[in-house]
This record gives sequence, structure tokens and C-alpha cells, in this order.
Amino acid sequence: MSKANATWGAPRIRNELAKIGLEVSGSTVARYIVPHRKPPSPTTAAFLDKHVKELVSVDFFVLPTATSRVLFVLLLLAHDRRRYTLSA
Repeated sequence: MSKANATWGAPRIRNELAKIGLEVSGSTVARYIVPHRKPPSPTTAAFLDKHVKELVSVDFFVLPTATSRVLFVLLLLAHDRRRYTLSA
């Protein structure tokens, strides 16, 4: 019964068995329920392949110059074609 009705839990199966005259406890039914396997979750590589066009890396850092000035740098890297934009 648990194989044919994957969404049914032990109380539902126990009630269905009681309708046909079989009295069993819910714990007994739970012991014999067949566990159903969930589909595997996607891997990190599959996620990156699917969303690579939307992924962007961002870095912000400070670059001291030889003349004791400070440059603030914002670096954006688009991963779909590995192109970058540098803003200073």
C-alpha cells in the first residue's frame, strides 16, 4: 500500500486497513512503510552551468600609488565570457 501511494503516511494506511477489517497499530504500519527516494539535488557544477550568464564577481579594493595617493578600485567580472570591467 505504501508503494502504490507514496504520499500516504502511517496513519492514513492504518485507517485504510481498518476499513477492510484489519486492526494494526500505527507504529507497526510505520515499521513496514517503504522509504521513497527523493530525486538527487543538482550538483554545484550543474548550478554553475545553468546560471553562468547571471553570475558576476565583484571586488572593491584600495591601491596605494608611488606618489602616496590612494586609488579606489571596483572590479566586476562577468563569468559567462570571462570579461571584466575595471573602474577607478
